[in-house]
Amino acid sequence: MRERGSSPSRRGLLKGAAAAVAAAALANLAAADQADAELLAMGRELEALEAQERAADELSDRLYEEAARTCPAPSAALLAYSWRGEPLFRASGEGYRLNSEPYGALLQRARGWQDMGVSGGHYPEAPLIADLKRWEDGRRAACDANGCAAVMAEMDRLARAGTALCSRIAATPAATLDGMRVKLQALAYCHRGEPGDKGEWITEVINNTPPYGRGFTTDERLVYSVFHDVCGLLVAGATA
Repeated sequence: MRERGSSPSRRGLLKGAAAAVAAAALANLAAADQADAELLAMGRELEALEAQERAADELSDRLYEEAARTCPAPSAALLAYSWRGEPLFRASGEGYRLNSEPYGALLQRARGWQDMGVSGGHYPEAPLIADLKRWEDGRRAACDANGCAAVMAEMDRLARAGTALCSRIAATPAATLDGMRVKLQALAYCHRGEPGDKGEWITEVINNTPPYGRGFTTDERLVYSVFHDVCGLLVAGATA
């Protein structure tokens, strides 16, 4: 005759199974948290780096404005030069600023003459190029004098560090939503978006990814749709 209590009851078995499932779930969560510990640490590192970049950017703007005010004015010929109605220089409260399109056009014309073998200042734009070099040398000296150049070098260093950190984040698999948010944070950093801007930049990333949002096959469109929606959910979760 079997003694009472000599075998586990059905209720006891269920309790034991539930406890085992709960323990396994907790173990899995702990393992996932541990697996993402490196990602979360990199996320904190990226936040600190972004703060350094913002501070350096603000300092650079201030120093550049100071340097622009002390930089010698461009020559009369440079101030008179224009391309397609756009002046080469614009005057502002911080001195003079180069217009990128006329500047690029002037350099392109000079390179064109040089490619044809015309050198030694024997082409129409040569005096302008010489004046431009003198102005750029003066601006560089002003930037060196007030520390702007050193700040720009630091910004370059921070940008390289950010790129390297984002590469490490991309190479580290995420096991939790928090880990995924670190990856989204890195994507926002690379795109110069903000994690709290309702995700509009995510669409822009997708639309600018070859083949630029057009001509996808159905499965490719689904992959990008999933990517877009997952990123949107992560943004919503991070800002809720």
